[in-house]
Amino acid sequence: MEQYQSEWGELSQVIEEHIHLMMERYREKGMVFITPKIGFFPYAQCLGKVLKEKDWNRLNNLIYQETCIRSFCSLRCGDSYYWAFLEMLESLAVGNMKTLDLLVPHKVEPITNIFPVYRPATNMLIGLWRKDDSVLDYAIPRAKKFVSGKRPQWERATVAYLLAIFDKNPKEAGVQLELMCKGVMRADFDPDMDKLLCVPAHGLYQLAACLWDKELFQQLPMPNHKSFSKEYAVWRNTHKVQPALFAEYPEPMINTILTNPELEMTERV
Repeated sequence: MEQYQSEWGELSQVIEEHIHLMMERYREKGMVFITPKIGFFPYAQCLGKVLKEKDWNRLNNLIYQETCIRSFCSLRCGDSYYWAFLEMLESLAVGNMKTLDLLVPHKVEPITNIFPVYRPATNMLIGLWRKDDSVLDYAIPRAKKFVSGKRPQWERATVAYLLAIFDKNPKEAGVQLELMCKGVMRADFDPDMDKLLCVPAHGLYQLAACLWDKELFQQLPMPNHKSFSKEYAVWRNTHKVQPALFAEYPEPMINTILTNPELEMTERV
């Protein structure tokens, strides 16, 4: 573990503790086994320092590792991927298209008892990402109804942004993305993570980069908000990004499964 001390300095202890817990659980179970208490990467402890250093590749890898771990939980244990809507956006943010394609359903699911915004937002994302007009025909009127409702600002702005993506309206999309960032600050999000850097907002921004042509995307204004890093967003769209784990594990199989979750997806439990 000495290489972590030289590479990450004050972060080395929390990273080593995480790696130790993951390795112990792997030896006990003989499989990659993740729970919030055991397996989640010490993301909050690392985020502020990496942001301050403005090492965008390392930041991207840090978010990627956290997203790999949390997405793995959803893919392995969830009865519906609708609960993983934020993980879908975070996968977009870092260029983790492999996990994104596993998470985004191929059709609308009749799911109930879910956080309200996840249903209309996921349905819109299914239609947009899968380029499925039949899904969009179903999702758009329901999304418009949601936007006109009384849910918190960040929820309505997220769905309104997805509608603006469909309409190819960069001005409106920019307005809604900034409202989403502002709304997150007033919502029950983690101040050490989501309010420091709103990764889902970066995911929404990257969705436009994926779906729109370059000329239209360049008309999309970035949010003027402290939780959105314009420098990181510019880096993401001016470099060929190949995300990698921020910290690898001594057991190669853990690295393989986290970065290739389809290997574990022969059946859902």
